Amino acid sequence: MLVFTSFSKSNFYLRSTFSTFVLNQKQTPINPFLNFEYNLSGTVDKDLIRIANNTMIKKCGQLWVFGSVSDGVLMEIYLAQKQGKKVHYFIAKDDKFNEISKSDVTLENVSPWMWEYVLANKSLERWHPRLRFNKIYPLVYPAYSKRNFYLQMHISQFCLEKHYVPLNPFMLFRYFLGDTVKRELVYQANEDIVQSSNELWTFGEIADGVMDEIITAKKERIKVKYFKISQTNPVRFRQIPTQQVVFEKAELEKYRNEL
Repeated sequence: MLVFTSFSKSNFYLRSTFSTFVLNQKQTPINPFLNFEYNLSGTVDKDLIRIANNTMIKKCGQLWVFGSVSDGVLMEIYLAQKQGKKVHYFIAKDDKFNEISKSDVTLENVSPWMWEYVLANKSLERWHPRLRFNKIYPLVYPAYSKRNFYLQMHISQFCLEKHYVPLNPFMLFRYFLGDTVKRELVYQANEDIVQSSNELWTFGEIADGVMDEIITAKKERIKVKYFKISQTNPVRFRQIPTQQVVFEKAELEKYRNEL
């Protein structure tokens, strides 16, 4: 199940720790502060990030809150509850995360009346700019070789500017979260994300791992598109037909008919 991890920017430094915890619960963390770093370092319109985050909440099965409830976290809770999703609350204690009830939640620069509104399922639509965004973009899984790891933010920027929400594995699980979780959990999470996406886009030469992701997408009848990387400044991506696709290893050529 996809789980949206919601937490204040004051806990930005713990973003990998939260994802590790979710993975160890055998769930798939969709962590906005990993997927987009901090608003992709200002390379895209912030409204695109807001729409993308709202989309991810809608596509996830649950929302897990870590730490105190800030203004942004409050809106994420509101959206999740409005969509009928289960919300869990966690605090760190003795190097562990303990689940708490709503009554034990602490607020971070949030007016108590707004929290009461959320608890009572009252409308907040007129009170927060983020709630004005009703658009939902399709999810895309960007698949690319670890050789192109350094292009991760460029790839996410490209997807967002095409009005697709990238669930970028090299950002969500960078670099496999410092080997703090079993690789098998990360592989399963990647497969979960592929199966939950509307499309899969490949970038650059097809590596063996990318080929596995393509095969998974094809089985799920997920549309696959192929993009060539033009090593220009700035870098550019151009969609190409399957006959122009290049494999990273010659032995992968046997899979061409499966593209």
